[in-house]
Amino acid sequence: MLLSGLLLVAALPACASGDRPVELSELPAAARQFIDTHFAGAKVAFASVDNDWPDKDYTVGFTEGQKVEFDRRGEWKEIETKRSAFPMGVLPQSIRTYLRQNHPDTPVSKIDRDRRGYEVELRNGLDLDFDRNGRLVRIDD
Repeated sequence: MLLSGLLLVAALPACASGDRPVELSELPAAARQFIDTHFAGAKVAFASVDNDWPDKDYTVGFTEGQKVEFDRRGEWKEIETKRSAFPMGVLPQSIRTYLRQNHPDTPVSKIDRDRRGYEVELRNGLDLDFDRNGRLVRIDD
């Protein structure tokens, strides 16, 4: 009995991990609202969930090359746009102002957000790190 319990515990993480396709209706409400607001009219190519225990992440890809990753609550974690315009409305005002003043002709290609702040990648290869309050803390080229 003890051995079978150990096997079950050992197998549990393997069963829980991996991407699985989902319908948009299976995304958290916050993620669906985000897509409706910032990607209205964009055609969804795929949606998936990664049940990598204990975390759960959702990814939505669009036919024009955009990709958004959400956490288990539906808050965006990462946004990537390859060929299309970046939805600047998702950025805090201080970051939008900095970009408009210092990089007005350089499009954003990707942004990562975590508890420390934001990492913004520009299409010219420049990486800009901002703290949680949207203040620039580092530039990496």
